[in-house]
Amino acid sequence: MIDVKCEMRYILVMRILEHMAQAGFLSAEELAVAKGLVVERYRPATVWE
Repeated sequence: MIDVKCEMRYILVMRILEHMAQAGFLSAEELAVAKGLVVERYRPATVWE
């Protein structure tokens, strides 16, 4: 079953990370690591199906 709260958190955090990278707060390497941690934490159904 899809947990909507978890999916929304995943989307929100990924967008924030992308914006932070565009603004220069994160390097490409840091962004990749952060995205990996987000996937581990929230494990959205759309990524795993």
